[in-house]
Amino acid sequence: MSYSFKNSSWQARKKELKSRRQSQSRKFNNIKAQVQINNSAFNYLSIEAPPSLKPAKRYCDVTGFEAKYKDPVTQLYYCDAIVFNYIRNCPKATAEAYLNIRGCTQKLIS
Repeated sequence: MSYSFKNSSWQARKKELKSRRQSQSRKFNNIKAQVQINNSAFNYLSIEAPPSLKPAKRYCDVTGFEAKYKDPVTQLYYCDAIVFNYIRNCPKATAEAYLNIRGCTQKLIS
């Protein structure tokens, strides 16, 4: 039985896809053979990487969570309103201690 809407010369593409996968794996094997990675040359201390294009993550100085905000008065990073309230109500010496822990040597102006 032949239908008029069907293409009589249509065939499944399984063979074409299989040959494409094989050629890709052959290309990968050729590249891998050319590179010849020496496993002893790479370790965590010797790999040099370019600087990241993404901005550095900021962490809350009080809780350690990822910080979205920075207090303009004390220069401390904070993650939510509760921590912001704590930062604003804490003594100046405590805020400077948090800054010293982070490594910031800036003195707060009262």
